[in-house]
Amino acid sequence: MKKNRCLCLIFGLILWLSCQGAGGVVLKKGQGDDGPISLAKEVEVFRDPTGKVTMNDIVSESQKYSFVREDIRSLERYSNDALWIRVSLQHDEGTPIDWVVQIFPGWIDEVEMYCVSPDGKISSNKIGDQLSFSEREIKSSIMAFPLVVDSTARVHYFRVKTHGLTILDLNLWQKSVFDRVELKRSLFFSAFAGSIGVMVLMNLIFWKWTRDPNYLIYSLFLVVMLGAVFAVQGYASSLFFPEDPVYADRFVDATTCALMAISAIFVCRFFNYKEYSHWASRFTYLAASIFLLATVLALCGIIENSIRWLLYLEIVVGAFNTTFIFWFIVRRKVFHQFFAALVFVIVNSSWLFYCMVLLGMVRLEQSFVTESLIQFTQLANLAILNIAVVSRSRDSELKLRAERKRAFDSMKIAKIALEERVRQREFVAILSHEFRTPLAIVDAVAQALGLSPSGNDERVKRSVEKIRKATRRLTTLVENILLDDTLESGARSTVRSFDIWSVIENVRNIGLPDEQVRLNVTAAGQPVMFEGDQEKIEMAIRNLILNAIKYSPADSMVDVKCDASSNIFSVTVSNRGNPIPESERSELFERYFRGGNSSLVPGSGLGLHISRAITRLHGGDVVLVSSNGAGTVFRLTLPLLPH
Repeated sequence: MKKNRCLCLIFGLILWLSCQGAGGVVLKKGQGDDGPISLAKEVEVFRDPTGKVTMNDIVSESQKYSFVREDIRSLERYSNDALWIRVSLQHDEGTPIDWVVQIFPGWIDEVEMYCVSPDGKISSNKIGDQLSFSEREIKSSIMAFPLVVDSTARVHYFRVKTHGLTILDLNLWQKSVFDRVELKRSLFFSAFAGSIGVMVLMNLIFWKWTRDPNYLIYSLFLVVMLGAVFAVQGYASSLFFPEDPVYADRFVDATTCALMAISAIFVCRFFNYKEYSHWASRFTYLAASIFLLATVLALCGIIENSIRWLLYLEIVVGAFNTTFIFWFIVRRKVFHQFFAALVFVIVNSSWLFYCMVLLGMVRLEQSFVTESLIQFTQLANLAILNIAVVSRSRDSELKLRAERKRAFDSMKIAKIALEERVRQREFVAILSHEFRTPLAIVDAVAQALGLSPSGNDERVKRSVEKIRKATRRLTTLVENILLDDTLESGARSTVRSFDIWSVIENVRNIGLPDEQVRLNVTAAGQPVMFEGDQEKIEMAIRNLILNAIKYSPADSMVDVKCDASSNIFSVTVSNRGNPIPESERSELFERYFRGGNSSLVPGSGLGLHISRAITRLHGGDVVLVSSNGAGTVFRLTLPLLPH
């Protein structure tokens, strides 16, 4: 039993080391509420040219396989390598735990997901276009894995193996959002199929009445288009071949080639190419013949790796058709066909754009936009493009005008803000010059008066104390305003290495004598080196201590405990003041915020804000540890230089 336990611990340690450096995603509250989260830029990738590497190999020989941070959407699109993708997922409080990882596109041959739990256990799930649809856990046309994301980071591996064209992407969906989107997709394509059916029936009726073969060809075009759209959207597996994944995979290529063939024939006959140019007609029919031959070969599984060349040919044919149609309309002055040509160009342009996306010539930031593009392309074929064109042109013009107006307004606002900023900085400069020197003089005179023979008089003592307190308060206010302006403007700090205990020694003498006796500073004396702006660090600690003195009874002590561990330096400041209300704690570090208990205490509301801003600038933080009847505790932490 002990031997097995040791083996499990060793295995878990090896697995943990292999997962270090994995691309990590922490899901925040609200993420994924409206749509998918792309993981394309958050993953690490390893290519396996042999296709023989297993999950056990990666775990047992982690140093042998180098994962590299890479955007998977920019990977080589024609590769037979096995691709390993690694990503770490966890969520913050308030985020759902049920998620779905969508694999895009829907014609990937095999995808196997491995989930590594913190205790080293590995679970796996496998889907793919060449695997039976009935075995999928999520019965969706979109290939997806169910996923549980909890507060502990878990590493997930995806082994992707496919052939031919690959436009890879990983999208993370909330389970509820995914189900809602899938329902909408199903409703859309159901309505789309019904609309196509009605249009096919009407065109067959028109063909029966008029004997015009164009109506028959258009009906065939609509049927093939419906099959191609359903195949590309993943419905080939779920609707047509749920138990025969091989034919489902071939059906995608075959319907795509058939659509290209029937499109070329329909355009050639509809615009009567033969009447205007024999060579144009021959070229189009030759392309259609190639596509028809490719359809037969695709059904036999022969041209799996040649689809990209057919897509290039389709782009050439589409560009030729667009150019030729407008050429003969202008040359022959057959302007009555202009509207039909415009409709064709819009539909053709959408299809060509989709082909360029597949080939990597155009890159979309979100892969699900491609699915929306397919839907838009097919809707354009439902004889409402005339309204769409007018509406789009009008919207584009209005949008352009609105953008110009927003740009102009933004320039005006930016100019006003810049002027205000300049005036503010000028004011701060005047404040620094005009206030600091007189305040220093007043404080020096008051101090001298306190040391003089007349300073022994109680009334003089009280007056001197009031003068020095007021002077110190104004001096601190000026320093905080200047420092806040410096931090906001992003001015560079003076960075150097210094002993942080020297800062603590300086703040021991903070305040007036009656305030210094209230300080109980606990600090070691050994040197602790820190790299940063010494004056700003001293100001951050001083603000915390002055804040504690100010908001505690005059006869109570303020404890300042300094501690230095191997990599963290901390200053914990405790006072005996009234507790901070729960409703105000989230705003404590906001600029100029003053709580309800501070109305009788003079201040600017900048101290805590500046302390946190300075420490965060140096890689640390200031937090409220506790606030109750026993008092309030703040803690400042800073990262130390490595030994």
